[in-house]
Amino acid sequence: MPSPSESLDIAELAIYLPLLSLTLFVVFRHGIHRQSGWIYLAIFCLIRIIGAALGIAAEKKPSKVSDLEWSAILGSVGISPLLLASLGLLKRITDETTKRVPTEGAIQERSRFETVVSYTILGRIFGRLGVHQFATSYRSRFLQLLQIPAAIALIICIVGGSDLTDSSISEQSTGKKLIKAGLIIFLIIYICLFLLIAKSASQINGLPSGEKRVLSALIVALPLLGVRILFSLLAYFSTISTFSPINGNVLVRAFMAIFEEILIVIVYTLAGILVPKFGNAKMDDTNFEIQHLETRASTPARHAPQQGSRVVV
Repeated sequence: MPSPSESLDIAELAIYLPLLSLTLFVVFRHGIHRQSGWIYLAIFCLIRIIGAALGIAAEKKPSKVSDLEWSAILGSVGISPLLLASLGLLKRITDETTKRVPTEGAIQERSRFETVVSYTILGRIFGRLGVHQFATSYRSRFLQLLQIPAAIALIICIVGGSDLTDSSISEQSTGKKLIKAGLIIFLIIYICLFLLIAKSASQINGLPSGEKRVLSALIVALPLLGVRILFSLLAYFSTISTFSPINGNVLVRAFMAIFEEILIVIVYTLAGILVPKFGNAKMDDTNFEIQHLETRASTPARHAPQQGSRVVV
């Protein structure tokens, strides 16, 4: 009879294995060279599959400490990929609502911005993958820059999770402090994400129908992500044993963390399947604008300006 923790790991394996296939389909459908956020979903599914497999292995062989350590470490890095996926999808929408035609000076400024981003951890990773989609507006640039603290917080949580599984009490204390620092960074990024999604929601009428689906997915996922972050904050900042990251209640972890993570992945993956490819959406919008202009050109003006009158543009 498997333990509650092992049953949870088995359930995660059964769910995330097919989800990984769907997220990979979405990634290759939209193009791996586009930084739209779905690549992080595939990475997240892979992390959860490996973590669940190691958790099952740790239950079968308790003497093998490394499996338990890595299962705990991978279990503590779930927030970062989901935040990065949300930032990537929101950037896609922001590029639609805040278009700018860069002047010569702006092009030079953008070049400097690209140079800075290329030297970051994410810039190096995605540079190797061939991802070179940079921001087209100040809001998009801010979204890209938010990826840097998200990556830093991810590293901090990995180091903290490693220290937390150490036998030394001082190392465990250091690990807990590091994870707390990472969670504070995640909370700040989430607040910024909340405000930026609210701003994009106020501009929903200016979005193509496909991008409205992406924005709807972000709006649905936002409270789920909030509950997931709240669970981690309670686990490391409160003294309530129910939320303990090591000996906490399995059902509470299932309904406040794992369930939310699965729903977010499903919602974002469905959006990736339903939304048209970015290039096709652009083409549809261009055709609509051309038809609209042709209609206006073929329609005679009802009120032509009289001779000598001034037309203010």
